[in-house]
Amino acid sequence: MNTMVPYVSIIIPTYNASKYLKTCLDKISTQTYPKMQYEIIIVDGGSTDNTISIAKRYKTRLFFNQYKDAESGKAIGIESSKGDVVALIDADNELAQKNWLESMVQPLIEDKKIFGVESPLLVKKGDSYLNQYFSLLRIADPLARRLHPPMQVIDKASYVIYKMKLGDTPVVGANGFLYRKKFIEKIGFGSKFEEVNFVAKLVSRGYISYAVPKNVGIYHHYVSSIGGYIRKRIKIGKKFMARKAIGQKTWVDSSPSQNFLLAVLYNVSIIGPTIEAISEIYKTRKIAWVYHPFISFLTIIVYFYIFIQYKLLHNNES
Repeated sequence: MNTMVPYVSIIIPTYNASKYLKTCLDKISTQTYPKMQYEIIIVDGGSTDNTISIAKRYKTRLFFNQYKDAESGKAIGIESSKGDVVALIDADNELAQKNWLESMVQPLIEDKKIFGVESPLLVKKGDSYLNQYFSLLRIADPLARRLHPPMQVIDKASYVIYKMKLGDTPVVGANGFLYRKKFIEKIGFGSKFEEVNFVAKLVSRGYISYAVPKNVGIYHHYVSSIGGYIRKRIKIGKKFMARKAIGQKTWVDSSPSQNFLLAVLYNVSIIGPTIEAISEIYKTRKIAWVYHPFISFLTIIVYFYIFIQYKLLHNNES
């Protein structure tokens, strides 16, 4: 690896995250990256479990997030960071290799034009089929996955560069994503750091390339039940509608309305996701893809429920 390595600020927003935080920090602490060249920032939303005591066992910088939500926590972490590179890692992320950070930083050293580096999600042996499915899906939201734009692929020795057109918005930015901090400072992000919305701003300003390493990745302990997935989608759906209520532009606005409609119809069709699931099972030999038709349909139903709930509330207020 290049000896002139950048200083990295690893930012982890937390709220009652004790279930996974120790494993997350253990994997970070055993990285081959020079110890003096990275910091760990924990931004906690007032945890009532053992999150803070776990964080204090490691050499972390602790900050308090009065708003509790992860987007505010990431914003606080970025504002407080010292690094040239910002790594956004969630408490339920587990770095799969000791050279993860080393491999993730390398594309940023070699190519000054890319705005960041995305970590692949890996399937952990012994994980539930449901969680395996979301790792295979990569983008946990099947609707957002259908809106992910086609991109030019540039193959390098140890990583791949993805290049898009102006106006496109790739659904990337979390679970181990590395950003150049100078690009963040140049674009700005307000009181909350919302990954995909921020990436949309980057692309609109001409930063149209990011990299993905080939031989490292992250295990994401996303959900253990259908109920847990529904709760996550409801939370995200409500955040989206709250932004729309105040006229805030989101990354979805960058996608043509016909693409959004086609993505919705595809997910509720059952037929499309079933064909896709069969194809993926054949290619990957991963039976977890059987969840795909059901989760695709369920996601649209949850979002429709949130939309109707918002409309009823809005009409009552009127």
